[in-house]
Amino acid sequence: MHDDCIVAYSVNLEEKNIVIQTYNSTKKRQGKIYFFEVLTHLFKGTIDYNILLDIQECDISFFYNDNKEEIIKMKDYGWPIVYQTEQELIDFLGANEYKYIKICSSYGMDGWILAKSYKIEERNSLD
Repeated sequence: MHDDCIVAYSVNLEEKNIVIQTYNSTKKRQGKIYFFEVLTHLFKGTIDYNILLDIQECDISFFYNDNKEEIIKMKDYGWPIVYQTEQELIDFLGANEYKYIKICSSYGMDGWILAKSYKIEERNSLD
């Protein structure tokens, strides 16, 4: 999905899923990335023209350090869960098998999703 443009995304809080739709005009290809059993997510820098660089699954142990400032700031608001210690949060994410998936862009939207699973579908636009 490298160099695909993010054309839309939807977040369904009740069903706990996210769908990101992509398009690559050079390769005439459409794609969808489905995230299931989403705990939380954070997208930033979203503009009209977002170009994907990569989607990478990172070890869940990196989540806290990568987002420490935001996690500390939002702890008293129950985000991403209600917890007492950093270790309690890390243990919860590991025990519940959450995946830390980063959305990296060369232009526009960056972010991450904590979800239990995800899948990527791509197809030619002519199909």
